[in-house]
Amino acid sequence: MYSSLSQFKEYLWIPASDTSRDTQLTMYLQSACEMLNKICWVDSFDKNSYEEEIDARKLYINSFWYVVFLKNKPVSSIDKINGENYSGVKWSDYMVSQQRRVIFKSALDINDFWFVSLTYTAWYDRARVVWQTTVDDLPDDLKILEMMLACWILPDSMKEEFHIGISSYKLWDEQIVFGAKSSANTQSAEDMYFSFSYMIDKYKNFNLAI
Repeated sequence: MYSSLSQFKEYLWIPASDTSRDTQLTMYLQSACEMLNKICWVDSFDKNSYEEEIDARKLYINSFWYVVFLKNKPVSSIDKINGENYSGVKWSDYMVSQQRRVIFKSALDINDFWFVSLTYTAWYDRARVVWQTTVDDLPDDLKILEMMLACWILPDSMKEEFHIGISSYKLWDEQIVFGAKSSANTQSAEDMYFSFSYMIDKYKNFNLAI
């Protein structure tokens, strides 16, 4: 999960002392986390090691560099090439621009099938230590998006109780309809829809072909 149970309860105006629905709310958050990953085409937004097969025929190649677009971002390091540890130094042997565009200074070792396997580290560190303080680098709007989706999963009785007002999210053939009745105390469905679509668009992933 990206947001904590305590954050979700605060989002729903549930007192911290009320633990009667903690198990149920945790289940909704976990489901929303998986849904958010699927919508954005990622395995996770947590910083981790990812392996990706690149079709070398689509690489921009000349006498000076190879350019690769990776799925996960921001890319912090290239760790292995074709299963072998990569000793190249960032900003010396390769550089990363626009978070996912990796430019190698020297040629890559391409196998007989014209594919190259890259293992790299990407996304957000959830437990970075700064001056003996643990910092979560995950953007707050991802946590909010997860909680918004979790609200959609809630049963109608809880939606009614918490006056959740959000209409729908749709992009081409991808659609999520959020069911909730309007309330004078809630943000309008149109505003909620705009907020959701605006926040999620910058995290949606896709494969780039050159």
